[in-house]
Amino acid sequence: MKFKEFGWNGFLLEIPEGMRLTSEGGNISSGYIRLEMEGLVAEVKWDPLDKKAMPLAKVADLFIKNVRENLEKKLKKKVDLKVESGENIFVSSHGAYSMILKTGAEFWEPVYIWNCEKSKRIIIVHFISLLPKDTGQEVVRHMLESLRCHQDGDFVTWSALNLRFNIPSSLLLSDRKIVVGRTYLTFEERKPSMLAEMGRSLTIEFFSMANIIYEDTYKKIDEWFQSKYWKDLKKRYKHISFQTSEMERVMRHNVLHKRGVRKLGLVNRRTMLCENLTWYCSKSNRIYSVTYTSYVSRPFFLKRMLNEEEDKRILQSLISSFRCHI
Repeated sequence: MKFKEFGWNGFLLEIPEGMRLTSEGGNISSGYIRLEMEGLVAEVKWDPLDKKAMPLAKVADLFIKNVRENLEKKLKKKVDLKVESGENIFVSSHGAYSMILKTGAEFWEPVYIWNCEKSKRIIIVHFISLLPKDTGQEVVRHMLESLRCHQDGDFVTWSALNLRFNIPSSLLLSDRKIVVGRTYLTFEERKPSMLAEMGRSLTIEFFSMANIIYEDTYKKIDEWFQSKYWKDLKKRYKHISFQTSEMERVMRHNVLHKRGVRKLGLVNRRTMLCENLTWYCSKSNRIYSVTYTSYVSRPFFLKRMLNEEEDKRILQSLISSFRCHI
């Protein structure tokens, strides 16, 4: 069986080539993902790890209770849920509590629970397999051995939806839309204080089947941006503004690069950097648009200086790591 890389909210692992992300929620601190293929489901859930960490056995008891309640609600009858202790295992260098759920004769349902001190998360991984036992065990073992629940350095890898990129761990997933034809992920970072507020926002968006839906404009990216995208972008970023616009060769694509700095307000003033890169990728047949903003807001009597070096570092890391087709 062939495997591919999958990265989401700080997790990085290898999953079967035919497995797809079917559901997700939350952000890097607390959330879940559900991955599915024929015969196999993998669910990952995580919550913040408190200073007084709950014993893993208690976390397991709460998880079992939740599974039982959901089954009884679905089946509308009492369920005799049996649990078997699993083998001792290390996942991403952490000792994990493991068990096997018995919810049906045909299912194999291993569960693994551990604390990750580096990412400060309690993590639960639940597999539901209808694959032949040997195959199911081999796939689960490969996924667990490849799993990384924390990544070294200031940047984390996102690898899904047929694209890949690195962004700072401080940029949290705040909004998303994953549908046929149009998908976007928005990440935000905010640093409020008594006399100032600083923040960053990054939106990565793509439009599928570009040569069919945008038959007349997909190769004229400047025209597409003005006629099909600019209005929506202004709704999302109310104060966005560009002063320069030029075509560049980036990632082996012709990229429309727009940049601007805008100053707003009278008493509480804001300086805002706006950058956008838009291009058509023929291999994925998608139009991509990446929008990055950085701002600092302070009273009129204080200086408002953007951290241009940090903004440049973030954008360079994003673009150098970006893969718009995998």
